[in-house]
Formats: sequence, structure tokens, C-alpha cells
Amino acid sequence: MAGVSVAWIVSLFFGATLFPGYVRAETLRITGTGGAIGGMRLLAEAFRKAEPGVDVILLPSLGSSGGIRAVLAGKLDIGLSARLLSPEEMAQGPRQMAYARTAFVFAVNPGVNRSDTTLAEVIDIYAGRKATWDDGTALRLILRPAFDTDTIVLRDISPEMVYAVEQSQKREGLIVATTDQNAADAIERTSGSFGTTTLALVVSEKRRIRVLSLSGVKPTTESVRDGTYPCTKTFYMVTRPTPSATAGKFIRFVRSPEGRSILSRVGHVPLP
Repeated sequence: MAGVSVAWIVSLFFGATLFPGYVRAETLRITGTGGAIGGMRLLAEAFRKAEPGVDVILLPSLGSSGGIRAVLAGKLDIGLSARLLSPEEMAQGPRQMAYARTAFVFAVNPGVNRSDTTLAEVIDIYAGRKATWDDGTALRLILRPAFDTDTIVLRDISPEMVYAVEQSQKREGLIVATTDQNAADAIERTSGSFGTTTLALVVSEKRRIRVLSLSGVKPTTESVRDGTYPCTKTFYMVTRPTPSATAGKFIRFVRSPEGRSILSRVGHVPLP
């Protein structure tokens, strides 16, 4: 699908639902933040077995904001978000349910000989003060857009990180990954790369990425659960004010013992 835009693919899926007989009687359309899609795909596979009359379609990532907008426009049954709804979005009446947390991680290309980093080092990387690895090879920062949830999480770490992120947005020649999957692809393929992703994405998609510990603390479901790993993301399911009966079934499945067990196996910490 090289060269085919995500917008075109999504339009194709949405447009296909207008043709009688193209989809089954009950269709559930889900997408949003890329970090949640891998785990959601596993949930969808299990749900199809429990509800064989339902066709669950996982569309390409639209990001948190894109997923929310698609729900509000009636194009999605469930949007996946890594942020809270804004006041403007809330005014339109959607429902938002937190269902899991995961570690927000710093990661490198498998060829980088590193297993740990510190927040001080991360600040230096984003500020442009550190441009090579310890062996002298070039360090390639994979950047996210200014208003992406990864960038927001970084800014929330400290005032020093805010400054460093602002400096990174001014730098020229950096790779800018527009979605979570794009970022993971860039980290996998770029020699000397350094970037952000989530434990949930790396584990659920079986990515060839080296996840770094942070000041000696490994990002795991256990360290997220007990609070020893400090950087996390929360995943939300967003629906219209009155979700469809099929969406309601799926949400209950996500929160069921089986759904929680699936999430726990792939880097998520299910929430009550």
C-alpha cells in the first residue's frame, strides 16, 4: 500500500458501508490512537469468536483527535484516545471510558547498544545538546508533531523538558512521525534512532524495537501498576452519547475477565 494515504483508506472503508451487502448485519468500526490498536485487535479477534454475528473492523490509525472527531461525526462506533476529551468535545455529549494504562517509553533501533537512559539525557537529546551515541555514531531523533499526545506527555514531565521539546520542534532535518505506527516504523528502520512509543504497542505488535529502562527502572506492567515507572499513558474508549447495542457488548467484553486478561498479556494495565 505504499503511497496510499491513510485518509483514502479510511474513506474507502467508510464509503463501503453505504453499499448493501458489503458488510454483515452488525458491524463495529473502531480506530483512533495507534498505541491502542494492537491490543484492541486482539480483543476484536476474541470478541468475534464470542459474537460470531458481529464484524469488528479495525481501521488505520487516525490519532486520538481523529478518532474522537470520527465518533462525533457518526463514522465510528468506538474511538480510541490517549487523552481526555477537550471542553469543546465534551460539549457535544460523547461518553469517555478509561480502560487501560501503559508505559510511555523511550526506545531505540535494535542496533543501538543502550539499555537505559535518564530524563537528563532525554532533555539533552531533544534540546540538541546530545547528537551522538557513546560510540560516536549519529543519534537520530524521531520527532512527533507538536500537539501529538506523545509530545504532550513529554511536556508534562518537567519545565526543562518543555524547553527541550520546544527546541526540537525548531530543528531542521529531523524525521517527524505523524502516527504511533509511523514512529515505530521509523525507530525500527533508522540506524541510531531514538524516539517515543508505548509498551502496549511494542508488545502487541511484536515490534523490533529496544525499549530503554529509565534511570534503572524497566517499563513493565508491574512497574506501571505499582508506580515505580513514572511515565504512562491512559487509553480511553469514546462513543456517542448513546452507544449502539453492539458497541455496548464490546465495551463490556473489554472490561470482562477475558478482556482484561488479553490486555494484561500485551503491555496494558487494565483499569477498573
